[in-house]
Amino acid sequence: MKNRKILLISAVLVFSMLLASCSKKLPPETLPSDTTPTTIVIESEAPSETTESSAPTPTEIVVGPNSTAVVTERIVDNNGQLSVSGTTLVNEFGEPIQLKGMSTYGLNGMVDFVNPDTVQTLAEDWGCDVIRLAMYTEGNSDGYSQNPDKYFDQACEYMDLCIDQGIYVIIDWHILYDGDPNEYKDLALDFFSRISALYGEYPNVIYEICNEPNGTRFDDTSSPVDWNCIKEYAVDVIDAIRANDPDNIIIVGTSTWSQDVDIAAQDPIPGENLMYAYHFYAGSHGQEFRDRVQSALDMGLPIFCTEWGTSQDSGNGGVYEESTLEWMEFFDENNISWCNWSIGGSVTESSNALKYVSTILTPEEKLQGHWPDEFISTSGLFVRQLLLEQPIVLEEEEG
Repeated sequence: MKNRKILLISAVLVFSMLLASCSKKLPPETLPSDTTPTTIVIESEAPSETTESSAPTPTEIVVGPNSTAVVTERIVDNNGQLSVSGTTLVNEFGEPIQLKGMSTYGLNGMVDFVNPDTVQTLAEDWGCDVIRLAMYTEGNSDGYSQNPDKYFDQACEYMDLCIDQGIYVIIDWHILYDGDPNEYKDLALDFFSRISALYGEYPNVIYEICNEPNGTRFDDTSSPVDWNCIKEYAVDVIDAIRANDPDNIIIVGTSTWSQDVDIAAQDPIPGENLMYAYHFYAGSHGQEFRDRVQSALDMGLPIFCTEWGTSQDSGNGGVYEESTLEWMEFFDENNISWCNWSIGGSVTESSNALKYVSTILTPEEKLQGHWPDEFISTSGLFVRQLLLEQPIVLEEEEG
């Protein structure tokens, strides 16, 4: 007899107390469809002839239960139209508000991941106030510049899901490989003109008009993509948005992968409800980089950290918990909102929130949301604690 592995999936009953406690908080239709743990039994390899004493011993891996909602309030219903007062993001009552949420991986690399179930999970189970939709303008083979009709429709579909869920949504014009935002400026003007015409009336919407300007100008490789280059682009795109939407927040990226906020602070763009992007990765950026942010704040620049990770900026290493907590304390003290990078991508990065390439769940289960902890990465579990404002205790190093 050939050696074999048999995968058996069996249902195990959930504790009735868990279901009862959840059902008191939410109506039944908001609960996940299945909170039953799954037991995966893998039969170990056996010799060709087995006896009762040499029979294989199954290895059991229990997956679940699935997560359930812990946040029932809709943040946009309670806070409404956002604006900027000084360096501070405030709600419609003029009260300071700090948004915390997740950034998706590139929309061109996530088939069907953003759907009603996953958006509900991030808002209600993880406590996200905001979801950032990272729409790559240029990809290896597919991005907005290669397929604008497809990704315009996709952006609208995903924005609708976030609005229906009652959370804020950042539509991110995610330049990266195209380091100069002016390379696809005409597309950007068209995109933001149409998006603002469709969504300008919704207080949920935040525009991020250039993710990480970097490198050299596309039409002059001897010139850097500096703040002057970015500002030239930003002024025109902001005008296109304001023609339809005079109120919603617009976030402008800064030079050197959105880190030179101190340089932008010396020559900010005139206008209301403008903020400036700052990005960091905990394994690569420490106090020196916080000093840059503090310098920009001291000069009156409003900052929104639209992307940060628990890893190094290469995507490797981590989770750098201690460094991350230093950044979180700094952001809390200065009321700086943030989105963590990232969720939904299959590219191997230490900062991925989910074990998306694993076989712990089926492809269909991965898209159903309410993920069990076994499917969430070390980074994802840590960031979920931050989002839910749960206490975090770091383990002390031995010796």
